[in-house]
Amino acid sequence: MSSIELFVSDIDGCLARPYRPYDLDGLQALAAHADAAGTLHDDGTAPTARPVVTLCSGRPYSYVEAMTQALGLVTPVLFESGAGRFDPVAAQTTWHPALTDELEEQLDEMRAWFREEAVPGTKISLDHAKRAQAGIVTPDPAEIQAARPKALAFVENHLPDLKVFTTDVSIDVLSPQITKRAGLEWLGAHLNVPLEAMAYIGDTDGDIVALEAVGQSFAPANAHESVKPRVDVVTEAPVAAGTLAAYEQCIAYNEATLPSASPL
Repeated sequence: MSSIELFVSDIDGCLARPYRPYDLDGLQALAAHADAAGTLHDDGTAPTARPVVTLCSGRPYSYVEAMTQALGLVTPVLFESGAGRFDPVAAQTTWHPALTDELEEQLDEMRAWFREEAVPGTKISLDHAKRAQAGIVTPDPAEIQAARPKALAFVENHLPDLKVFTTDVSIDVLSPQITKRAGLEWLGAHLNVPLEAMAYIGDTDGDIVALEAVGQSFAPANAHESVKPRVDVVTEAPVAAGTLAAYEQCIAYNEATLPSASPL
């Protein structure tokens, strides 16, 4: 059995609820774990039974960079569902090779549709910060429910090479070649960590491909019902408390799998 060397967390729904106050105690506890875990060795192994912590979020660079700093992370993180990779030590951003000029033109067409057909008369706004996705956000889940079928129809009829993902407060349209699984594979190749040595926690349909690819998969109690049957463990607690529980389960798993692992 492979030990879990890298623990990867989504942000929205796993570390925080959109438009809600942060669980500062929960984030501080995860930050303490991340600090104690240290950094990966060159061979992709963690120095102790604590997995090294990183992020994989659909959020744009600026938000993920801020959360990276808040948690004190030193391992590269993924933003825009794996389209971008940010190294917090080198302060460098790298884009996935699947982000081509042709794809960016298609995304511009999707943004124009959102601007003309989804935004007027609503609380919806374009997610201007994203490069590799065309997205909208709103504090009103009912507006997402109303816009989703229209967005799906437009993509099917005009941009069939793209794919639609939704959360309660957002719709994102992106290339099927840029997914959270592809992002984890890209990150894993960079860090020398195979997918089976990763754990991932996610809560929406956009996380499923990543959840099904890693060695250990988790969903917090607040995850969408479509996600829960697809993971190894659904935590009893929601959001940050659930993510902490998942991380601690990974420590226990590593200690049981590798009894000779370095002590915590």
